[in-house]
Amino acid sequence: MKEVRIYDQEKYDWALDSALDALYREDKNTFMKRVTDMELSSEMTEQDILYMFAQSAYKTSLTSSFIYGGHK
Repeated sequence: MKEVRIYDQEKYDWALDSALDALYREDKNTFMKRVTDMELSSEMTEQDILYMFAQSAYKTSLTSSFIYGGHK
C-alpha cells in the first residue's frame, strides 16, 4: 500500500472507528458515509479505502468465515 497523507488525523481516525463499528452492525449506509469521510480527510480514493478494508479482512482470515460460513 502506498504512503498517503492524512489531512485531518482526528477526523480520519474517528471515521475509521465508526466505519468498523458500522461493518460490525452490518449498516452499509453508515459504512459508506464513513468511507467518504475518510476520503475527504486523506489523500486516499474510495477505491483505496475499500481495498484496505478488503486486505484487512483477508489478512485476518475473515474471508474464510465469509466464504465457508453462513453465506449460501
